[in-house]
Amino acid sequence: MRYSSSLLRARRLGYHASRRQQGMVLLVVLVVLSLMFLAGLGVMRAADTGNVISGNFSFQQAATQASDRALTDAVNALATVVIGGGGNADVNNRYLALQQATVDSHGVPSSINWANVSCADPAGAAISDCSSDVGNYRIQYVIERRCSSNPDMASVDDIRAKCEYEPSSTALSAGSIALRYRVLIRVRGPRGTDSWFEAMVSGPAST
Repeated sequence: MRYSSSLLRARRLGYHASRRQQGMVLLVVLVVLSLMFLAGLGVMRAADTGNVISGNFSFQQAATQASDRALTDAVNALATVVIGGGGNADVNNRYLALQQATVDSHGVPSSINWANVSCADPAGAAISDCSSDVGNYRIQYVIERRCSSNPDMASVDDIRAKCEYEPSSTALSAGSIALRYRVLIRVRGPRGTDSWFEAMVSGPAST
């Protein structure tokens, strides 16, 4: 059978067009697969980020709960510090009789060396090395009395002049006037969690 030259030319053109179409389909498929791969990576990254955020939030919540222990211990310790007019004397790594002027980026007095502040777990058990991350929460606190200078404990007027206090018209002695104390709390937890808290409490100038 003999084909005319025009028929052969048409068949050749159709063959080349078919080859070009198959090449374009392959290119489109590769592009789509690449986009699907990138989208999958994005979903996985978003899921991982969400898990990290959720975990960090959980650690933060647990650290907040652990700080309640420090606040309770601080209030109990304060009663022993101010007994017999002892509120004018610092207690190393535990109690500051005067408001500190120099603070760090957390608003915590720079004079505090947290490496020397006693450390405990949420149950109250002492921890010797507070910097060691063994998967539990480690709690430290320091109390700062809100006084510009040491007052005369025998003079309510002098206490009011030098210290922050809760207003009261019936306070007639150091034992009845309520001063303000700032409790500075540091809680360390798993995965390098390091949380800072502070609470203002009121307590007698002396007992």
